[in-house]
Amino acid sequence: MVQRDLGERVHIFSGLVWGSNSWERGDGDMMQVLLCLETSEEIMQHAQAELDYHPSIQKNEPSKNHIPIWPAFKNGPSDHVQYDHDHEEAAVGPLAVHMQQRYARMKFCVVNSSYEGTGNIFEEYDPMQNPGSFIDSTHHQFDIALIRKSAEKADIDAMCKGNYDMYLNLMWGQLTDNVAGVEATQYLESKTDRILCNPSEFIGKTKADFYEAARVMEGLLVPGDTPGHFPKIVKYTDGLGSMGLDSLCYTEEAVKGMTDTMSTKEPHRKTIVQDYIRGTESFAVVVEMGDQVVALEPMDILFAPDTDPDQAWLSYSNKWAPFGEGATHMEFVKEEPRRSRLQEAAIKAFESLRMQGRAGWCRVDMRVEEGSGDIYCLEVNHMATIFYPPEETRSDDVVIRETYPGGHEAFFDMLVHTKQFQLSQKKAKNVGAHQGLMDGNTLPRIDKADCNGIDHPKDHKGGASSNPVNVAVQVTDNVPPRAESSNVDPHQFFKPKGSSIAAVYDSVAPTYDESFAKQPFYKWQSEYCSMFDYSGSVLDLGCGTGGIGTKIHEAGWTAEISGVDLSSLSLKTAQVMRHYTGSVSVGRIQDEIMGAGKYDHITSFGALHFLPRVEFNAVIARMFMLARKSVAFDVTDIQPPYNESIIARFGEEIRNHNNVVAYKRFGTPKGWKRALEDEILLFYSPSAAMDVHGIVARFERE
Repeated sequence: MVQRDLGERVHIFSGLVWGSNSWERGDGDMMQVLLCLETSEEIMQHAQAELDYHPSIQKNEPSKNHIPIWPAFKNGPSDHVQYDHDHEEAAVGPLAVHMQQRYARMKFCVVNSSYEGTGNIFEEYDPMQNPGSFIDSTHHQFDIALIRKSAEKADIDAMCKGNYDMYLNLMWGQLTDNVAGVEATQYLESKTDRILCNPSEFIGKTKADFYEAARVMEGLLVPGDTPGHFPKIVKYTDGLGSMGLDSLCYTEEAVKGMTDTMSTKEPHRKTIVQDYIRGTESFAVVVEMGDQVVALEPMDILFAPDTDPDQAWLSYSNKWAPFGEGATHMEFVKEEPRRSRLQEAAIKAFESLRMQGRAGWCRVDMRVEEGSGDIYCLEVNHMATIFYPPEETRSDDVVIRETYPGGHEAFFDMLVHTKQFQLSQKKAKNVGAHQGLMDGNTLPRIDKADCNGIDHPKDHKGGASSNPVNVAVQVTDNVPPRAESSNVDPHQFFKPKGSSIAAVYDSVAPTYDESFAKQPFYKWQSEYCSMFDYSGSVLDLGCGTGGIGTKIHEAGWTAEISGVDLSSLSLKTAQVMRHYTGSVSVGRIQDEIMGAGKYDHITSFGALHFLPRVEFNAVIARMFMLARKSVAFDVTDIQPPYNESIIARFGEEIRNHNNVVAYKRFGTPKGWKRALEDEILLFYSPSAAMDVHGIVARFERE
């Protein structure tokens, strides 16, 4: 059974709106979905805003093609509905179609291990993980599947009938555990490769596997078993959650006794003996971002000041005590260089297991030895404790909530974007690294200089490479949009429908600036670059023919500017060659930003409306992570008539995306302030015969 618990839901059937708080897939009447919103009040707000903002959307009378949706909002929610998702269809009518375009969402199944009938010791402490507790239901749909080890194939077969876009795999059981994990994941992998996190190979890695890999990883320390050195700790090589860890051993006899006791209790598990590292307990969550491995903000687990050093560790008994209610609590590591050293160690620990490109995430537990300050990695946990109930005090959600730009929604979208990137790279590899077009989506690209996670300083004051223009064949459905001239329709220069966006803007590059100089965005870009500090290093994502960089220098700022764009001919224009003296590279901005390194300022103007919401959130989050001083971008309020005119002429790969709602939900990250937010006219489109508006925003570090 797939259980839904996604907040109040809204459907349209026979012209009425229904809502439900919890519902299951059943065999009831097929309903036509308008969208998912949190409450009836929110529905009213969204619908009224759409009607007010878009007078072209009319309240239609009933007909065989249009459902009279507006009067239906006034009926309120009903009690409970049964819904057959296999026969889901979209509601029709202007408002329904318009809102579906703005609030298109993906469908995920969150795959958890079931404790049913297991008596597993962790059932009491392990609440169900659910991203739906944190993420707007208009953005993604989450269903929960509980997989029993005793019936894992049958459960997975039933689950896969749901036709999900992706599966978030949170099954954790190793081969010796009585809950679903390694083997269930192997079976799921035999059916699909659209799985986020926790591949079977990673779940199956034991502590012994990690210690063996770590010892050949330069600069990575793990505890040893030094003869005559006490105290020591005995642990299961495949035990999770501090299983069996309750006391230290101070003699060889105690070590033997503890080993015998643990082996008797769990005869199917192996044990390992290690030196106990006196010092501070720390951890860091590691996440794959595109082709990069990134360590998030590390934390210390602190005990009461009078705690004996030999008791200040996460034994089984104190690990599961609620954090925050007693002496144990977590604090972010802020002092350097310890913060960076913990991140470096966590990345090395993850990379030692050679799971890059597949694992998605992990949590690395570490000890910082008192006196020496050496960092010892204790364990690589294949599953970070994220998406736990908001009231849970022991989870890693605090890292996302307090430090990740855009919070859980942007974090989840980074996981999704990364999986999409990995699948596209896999497809490119399978088809051939040097072939041409790859079904209109992603092609091989030139990798950036090495930048593993914590953004090491670069050789050109913050850029990703000091090389001259690197031209890699790259075609995607994402490219910086070029505002249209009030007098010249730029599409007269464009190639026929189906051509790549890169080719489109290659063809218009020689005349772009001359043709579009009278558009409103030219004026506000000049004013904007004069208003704010742009001294130092600048990364311009979707730089095109170099308009922003030119205006930064014309405003008098001393700046080394780097740029990324899909159009190689745009990057060869005189403005780019003159003003972009940092690195300039051809590539997708959603790929290039992941390993870009630190810059003082990161901008993206006229580029983000070619990014679907998932990629928009991933890119914006990464911009905030890498910018030292400011982040600035615009968000275009794309309306259906404009999009339809573009798609009709050039095909789906030129589709635009309205990310205004995503921008509003993203908010202002902690540690930043909003220095500018203006709703302005961006440009006039002759081909669609309409003004195109948007939001210009700048954020600065506090």
